Amino acid sequence: MSLAATFQSYLSSLELTDRERAEASAQQVALRDRLRLHLAGVIDSRLVGSYRRGTAIRPLKDIDVFVVLDARQHRRDVPEAPLRLLQTIERALRASYPDHEPRIQGRSVNIGFSGTGIAYDIVPAFAPTWTAVADAEPPYYEIPDRRLSTWIRTNPAEHAAACIAANERAGGMLNGLIKAAKHWNRASGKPLSGFHIEVMSYSAFQSKPDDPRAGLRDLLQHLASAVQAECPDPAGLGPAIDADLTSQKRTYARELLQSAAQVAQAAVDAERGGDDAAAIARWRSLLGDVFR
Repeated sequence: MSLAATFQSYLSSLELTDRERAEASAQQVALRDRLRLHLAGVIDSRLVGSYRRGTAIRPLKDIDVFVVLDARQHRRDVPEAPLRLLQTIERALRASYPDHEPRIQGRSVNIGFSGTGIAYDIVPAFAPTWTAVADAEPPYYEIPDRRLSTWIRTNPAEHAAACIAANERAGGMLNGLIKAAKHWNRASGKPLSGFHIEVMSYSAFQSKPDDPRAGLRDLLQHLASAVQAECPDPAGLGPAIDADLTSQKRTYARELLQSAAQVAQAAVDAERGGDDAAAIARWRSLLGDVFR
């Protein structure tokens, strides 16, 4: 198998299989239906996050479920209100799945399923009063932030639009490269959140890379530089994506990315020098045994 084919096989291995998609689809529908039975005031629920944007990787870990609630029933403007809302979601999940142990996180409640190995992050949200065109998206949603003890603004549709635009600029190649970078990040102990990796990647390319190998090298080089600066919310609404990243963790992530970019550069150089075996060995050292 040629190096190009080997690399493409690696990228394909990160894609969700048809069976995984079918299982996730059936399970998330059942989850949303059960949640409606035990949670009053649900206006809408939908899938958001990397699964929806097409940048999730195998094995599938978390799927984000955005649950829009009636603010008249659930919104309060007191310091402990965000935590109380997350506790309300937790109780509803416990009622929906008595044998499971949902877990409150910073802005969501997580519930996992051993059968599929998939976990779901339930993100409660409120839409502001919106009287524009019927069925149009509101300008923003508000979600709870447990750490800040307040409501923060977000817009998943804007995040998806930013991802689509960036992928188009890269000639449709970016989403696959994001998955490769996320895989490297996970195999490296996850020094950064997957969403942080993804948002930094949106500014990596203004045109299509020469090929996926050069593209991954360029992306890693870009990330090593981009991680040194604050990463704004692509919707321009909420806090920076890396607001919780300490200077020590930022430095550590930068060093890992710089090292990874150097290995990728050596792999590209070996390929261009006609030594595919050396190139494959370097890619495998970077990406693990899944690269074969």
